[in-house]
Amino acid sequence: MLKLTQNPKFLIIAYLGIWPFSSYGQTTHTAVPISESVAHEFDGPHENKESFTDQIKKIFGITYFTYAFGPGFHPDSREFYPNQLGKPDDDGIYFQNQFSVRYKFSNNIAIDFQNRFKTIFNNYKENENFTPLRWETPRIGISGKFISKNGWDLTGSINTDFPYFFPSPFSGYQSKQRQTLFTPGMFAGLKYQPEKSKWSFFSVLSPRYFFYSDRNSAESQYKNAGYMPRNKPELILSLQPTINYSIASSTKITIGTLIDYRKHIISSWNILNASLLSNGESPSWRLSPIPINFGITHTFNQALTIFPFIVTYPIAIQRKNAETREQASILKATAFGMWISGTLF
Repeated sequence: MLKLTQNPKFLIIAYLGIWPFSSYGQTTHTAVPISESVAHEFDGPHENKESFTDQIKKIFGITYFTYAFGPGFHPDSREFYPNQLGKPDDDGIYFQNQFSVRYKFSNNIAIDFQNRFKTIFNNYKENENFTPLRWETPRIGISGKFISKNGWDLTGSINTDFPYFFPSPFSGYQSKQRQTLFTPGMFAGLKYQPEKSKWSFFSVLSPRYFFYSDRNSAESQYKNAGYMPRNKPELILSLQPTINYSIASSTKITIGTLIDYRKHIISSWNILNASLLSNGESPSWRLSPIPINFGITHTFNQALTIFPFIVTYPIAIQRKNAETREQASILKATAFGMWISGTLF
């Protein structure tokens, strides 16, 4: 049975993890969330007489995006989210939360301050330094709708982390452990919706480059997941494509994956020297484990879209540990997950 933390702060953290749902029923990115919620922020002013609240909404915007990393299917992984090796991806079951506050200085472009934190619901690994709330380094950048033409939309942010040595809340746990200086990159959603079609395409685009002051440091959770510090990324080329089929006005069947090709610190600059093994001492670039996500995307309103799904890793060699040579079964690498997102205003 799942053992929740007894820390009294847990109630506060649980509240933070679900606060976005409080806007359900009001009028008002991973798959449909970015394109169908964030994009509404840049539609321009309206002609009707506006209240004070409407005027504020023209200047500021708030969006959120939560990745829920649920329990595994295998009896041995019911208390944590397993990675492709069947090992705990973190201390236990957790949410990765992002919420962005935007200052809109035009109809299409805004300064974007992205806050990030994890809520961890149990301490499966019995980490002595366990905390149910793990603040991560915020990102600062420019966001907006970059492309909108012939059914194609590209909406998102170009940003970077603050340096790890900045005081809290401008630095966070992972950044401090890895001693990250800057991470210039993008977090955006690309959508294609053919006219009068039930089919649509969506992909999260998230390329990023990492500068470190110490290339040999990493957090204990990273090591427990089967990696060495020099397996941390230097360059990531990543997209998360999904194909959606509409079965109702607000509901879609969604199947997706993650294509993530990265240069590790230990890797050479030969981009053609590639490996399917995600850990170990090889100088190859790594094609990160390719999952298959299958689930249902449902939009309640602009403030709330959910995508509950089952995730697994069908490529056998990517479930093989490069150090121990052991291969996880597909059941040990299968878990529940969910994306939750929306635009509050």
